[in-house]
Amino acid sequence: MRAIPAILIIILLLSACHATPEHQGDDRRETSSLSRKAWEMHHRGEPAEKFIAMQIKAVEQMRQGLTDDNPVEVLEQLGFFYNYIGDYPSALRYYREAIDSLQSIPLNMRNEGAIQLFGDLSSLYSVVGIMDKAIEYSDSAIVESNRQNGRMLADVYRFRAGIFQANDMIPEALECYDLAMKAVESRNTVASKDKLKAIISSEKAGLLIETCKGNSDTIDNAVKAIEASLKYDDMDDAYRNFSLGLGYIKQGKLQQGLKLLTESEASFREQGDAEMLYFTDCELMDLYARHAQYEKMAQLYPSFIEATDSFRNDEKDRALIGAMIKYDLQASEDRNKILDLKLDIERDRSIIAYIITGALIIILVSCIVIFYQRNKLQRQKRIMQEHELSWLNERVGVLEKDLSAGMNSNTTILSSPQLITGNSEGKFRRAFNVLYPGFIPTLKKDHPQLSTNDELLCMLLYLHHTTDEISVYLGITRASVNTARYRLRSKLGLAKEVDLDEFITSVKTQKQPDGDLNAPK
Repeated sequence: MRAIPAILIIILLLSACHATPEHQGDDRRETSSLSRKAWEMHHRGEPAEKFIAMQIKAVEQMRQGLTDDNPVEVLEQLGFFYNYIGDYPSALRYYREAIDSLQSIPLNMRNEGAIQLFGDLSSLYSVVGIMDKAIEYSDSAIVESNRQNGRMLADVYRFRAGIFQANDMIPEALECYDLAMKAVESRNTVASKDKLKAIISSEKAGLLIETCKGNSDTIDNAVKAIEASLKYDDMDDAYRNFSLGLGYIKQGKLQQGLKLLTESEASFREQGDAEMLYFTDCELMDLYARHAQYEKMAQLYPSFIEATDSFRNDEKDRALIGAMIKYDLQASEDRNKILDLKLDIERDRSIIAYIITGALIIILVSCIVIFYQRNKLQRQKRIMQEHELSWLNERVGVLEKDLSAGMNSNTTILSSPQLITGNSEGKFRRAFNVLYPGFIPTLKKDHPQLSTNDELLCMLLYLHHTTDEISVYLGITRASVNTARYRLRSKLGLAKEVDLDEFITSVKTQKQPDGDLNAPK
């Protein structure tokens, strides 16, 4: 079973936690009319550019002092909108401004906007792969929630579970879901407690269905938990159908599972959720292949390729953004060190000035001696501090070069061909057999002595791949490829005047689907 990509888990929880019953009974969104309208537009599913433009106006009004809004809530909401659409640098900029505003608010006057801000930051850092910062802000959210008598604590633990789940820390994620459930039970003021418990149980059940292997009781209980949440119509049907479909398949209810997966695939396509569409297409392709539904597999294949390309591009973008954010964090820390050093210098200067003034009052001679000694010490300190400043500036330059080299390396790796080994070989064979169903059976019928490696070489030759390409795909040298070709000629019993490539491409196959669009080049 593939692991759901980190961005999907975090964004799904991020959206859900802003709309759970624990939110809906309080003053979370009692801000300006513009900010409130922006939230309502987002909740109705209107285009992102519209509610973001509305929220930007709310921020401008707040900065001009035209409203009495809490700046933390207004800035956090704009950061959330940018986080929601994947513009992480913009989201981080407004989150940081909200953090700066939060510092000026006394602890006893903070509301749940502070909790939400810490939760959003933990989610953002998890998405871009900065786990230590994600946990740091998640800890801050828990502390802030406990300071406010457990307000939003269930949501905070759901955020935290998503972070652990995205990093394959399954036991920790399950523990967080249990803590979220306890948080709901411990509070009597949570609106729609049963619904929130159903949401948490459904999310935990989805994780168990994804990760559990061989325990039918666990799968059965997880399926029941999701089925119990069906009575709440305002939950995410697409993702819930996806989890429930996987559960049915693990229970052996293939047709029910395929039906739900197909429905969720259509929903994700309609929503434009390319990443979840990719994940659903992967599951469907595997199921079609395992159950020999090659016609459906061929129909889904173009969508699968498109979703795969989109998902990989998004992953690449997130990796680059994460690298830039890491660099920005390191550069900020270095700048703070430089500022601290400058403050130390100024502080030392002030101390020396006071000493000199006091010494002059006591005795002129002593003042001259002390002045000389202190100036000498000051020069030595300044030299050392200037050396340290120079070293820090060089360090910033090295970090910039390392970042540039890392980006180039990532691009090179993502653009290079991948080896056809293990699981990828199985997928390659299934795809080949769908496009050219008669090739291997015909070849094996005439030449039963061929090994699986020989078959793979024949398929690559049939597709007109060059020796260099074959060496990359098989992970062997050109010389090894030529040796393999020679052995293959011997097994096929070809005469010297018969060209191996022409012989392979002359093997007859059955009629290919869709008008033979995928014939050998």
